[in-house]
Amino acid sequence: MQAEADKQQTLQMVLAAEAACSGELLACLATEREALVNRDMPRVEATTAQKLQLSQQLEELERQRAALVTGLGFGPGGDDLRDCYSRLPQAEDCQRLWQLILDNLRACRHGNLTNGGILEASRQHVEQALAILRGQTDAPGLYSPDGDSNANLGQRVLGKV
Repeated sequence: MQAEADKQQTLQMVLAAEAACSGELLACLATEREALVNRDMPRVEATTAQKLQLSQQLEELERQRAALVTGLGFGPGGDDLRDCYSRLPQAEDCQRLWQLILDNLRACRHGNLTNGGILEASRQHVEQALAILRGQTDAPGLYSPDGDSNANLGQRVLGKV
C-alpha cells in the first residue's frame, strides 16, 4: 500500500514538473517568435538551444509519467489517464495539472507552427533578394503575350500540406 502511495505522490510531482516545463517551452516559443520578428539571430540561436533542452526534458517527464500510470494499473490512453487521475488522493490537482499540460502543449504546437511560418516567409524573402542580386528575376509580367492580365503580385505560399 505504501508503494502505491509513493507512486501516486511521485506521479503528482511529475505532473507538476511537466506542467512547469510545458509552460517554459511556451514562453520560449514566444521569445523565439519575438527574436524572429526582430531578426535577432543570437537570440534565435539561444532560444533554439533552450527549446531543444525543454523538449528533451518533456520527453523524459512523459516517460516517467507513463511508467507511473502503468505501474498504478492504468493504460496510456486519454480515458485511462483521466480515470487514473480521478482516483488519486489529489484528484482535483492532478486533473487540473493534466489539463494545463494539454493546454500548454496545444499552445506550443500553435506557436511552433507560427514560428515556422515566420521562418518560411523570411527564407522566401532571402531567396527573392538573392535572385534579384544574381539577375535571375522570375517576376511575372503584368500581361501575358495575348494581352490578358496575369499578374500575381504580392502573392506567396502561406503554408504547405
